[in-house]
Amino acid sequence: MTASQAADKINNSDSTTSSNTIAVSKSKINVSTATVNKLLQKRNNDGHALETVSLKVANTVSASDYNYRINTLLPAFKSEIETINANRTTPVNAKVTYADGKMTVTKSQNGTALDEATMVKSFKEQAKTDLEIDVKKTIDTPVKVDSSAIKTTETNLKSLLNRTVNVTYGSTTWHFKASDYLKSVTASVDGKYTYDSSTLATEIAKLANEHDTKGKSFSYKTHSGTTIKTKVGSSTYGWSIEQTKLKTAILAAFEKSGTQTLNLKNYVSGLGYGKSGVGGTRVEVDLKTLEEYAYVNNKLVFSTPVMSGTVTGSDKTPQGVFYVLYKQRNATLRGENDNGTSYASKVKYWMPFTEDGVGLHDSSWQPSSVYGNVSDRSEYHSHGCINNPPSKIKALWEVVSTNEPVVVYY
Repeated sequence: MTASQAADKINNSDSTTSSNTIAVSKSKINVSTATVNKLLQKRNNDGHALETVSLKVANTVSASDYNYRINTLLPAFKSEIETINANRTTPVNAKVTYADGKMTVTKSQNGTALDEATMVKSFKEQAKTDLEIDVKKTIDTPVKVDSSAIKTTETNLKSLLNRTVNVTYGSTTWHFKASDYLKSVTASVDGKYTYDSSTLATEIAKLANEHDTKGKSFSYKTHSGTTIKTKVGSSTYGWSIEQTKLKTAILAAFEKSGTQTLNLKNYVSGLGYGKSGVGGTRVEVDLKTLEEYAYVNNKLVFSTPVMSGTVTGSDKTPQGVFYVLYKQRNATLRGENDNGTSYASKVKYWMPFTEDGVGLHDSSWQPSSVYGNVSDRSEYHSHGCINNPPSKIKALWEVVSTNEPVVVYY
């Protein structure tokens, strides 16, 4: 044939079809007469005139052809493999398992699914040089028990089980050795681990129960010197260990080489981390005497008589340990009176300590005689807030900070 005849025959030939391959539709590239002529000349010059030559010429596949194959045809090729595999079984690799102090290797299971990774690699190689992409169907084979990958996995798991993760809490360090806190571990050859970490979870829950303060009552020594147990109720001040977050961090640390150390402060929520009580800086409100005190580093820096809400009923002042949510100047407090009418009270200083609107503020509408006067509470009580005398509120504002605990008791 002439070069022209050969080019026509190549371009008009049917695509390769075989049950053992996937011929990629629309991947065929027409070859020019000049290209075939150049190839034939090379063959003759090399002294192989009577031999056939594989038509793989890199310069035949243009940049645009290659981009089309990779960006358009490859996704469709992957989709075709996935469609075929939908009706085939996936092979199961051998795995290494640790349980009850013993290491075992589970056998692999053969499958019928195609090996997508290997076939995609072949596609990409052909996309650079071949006039038509025709990929051999390759069955995905599992990793066997006696493979080097399994031996490496077993070695890595043994190493993991001997690791210890340290968790620091102030001057205290808690030690977690993997083999002590993991009931079972399954390791796959891709470096992934599946844990039964229930023992670890139980230990973290135990530590949380010992050290968490959120949702618990505090022993508190009042201004008068009496030690009381604060009410839990709707208390919001305190901190707690984020147990799931800490467990996940410890498991991740087990998988890293060397000794890993975690700081507990990065795995807690709430306020007052490390404190067993409210600390030295706080606001104290005695509902029995209607007195309010502010301490900074356990030193009394402010005190005043106040008016509160009722002790019981819909207008009661909540008791417990709270914290100052934020501070705001010149606010308007809105709500509903017991008779159903609405109120809008303007205050110059507003320091809420509950989400439903109870806080510390000035109260210009109150007669000066009611502050600290328990007998007036039935008539002049607030809707739950702690009313401060207008002449005193600025001094309180200046010594109180956001997130500062507020202890309210009767």
